[in-house]
Amino acid sequence: MSSSFSIQLTRRAQKDFQKLDPSIQKPILKTIKNLTSRRYSNQYKALKGRNIAQYRARVGDYRILYDRYDEDLVILILRIGHRKDIYRKE
Repeated sequence: MSSSFSIQLTRRAQKDFQKLDPSIQKPILKTIKNLTSRRYSNQYKALKGRNIAQYRARVGDYRILYDRYDEDLVILILRIGHRKDIYRKE
């Protein structure tokens, strides 16, 4: 089974990413690429309540909030940001 996931970013996630310092963009990109793997580690965690997203990935003090659609082989990145701000509703 060599199917791989495609990554899609919402407009909001794209804006979030562009606002980040280049020094944090690189590890965030690496983590996003790793999301396509079917392996789960404690870095990737299912969120309770799922008001914002199904899952989060941790990169230092930053979080990547995403939904994973196994049947469509799509990972949709919803938000990227610092942990102090990312879970707030806007």
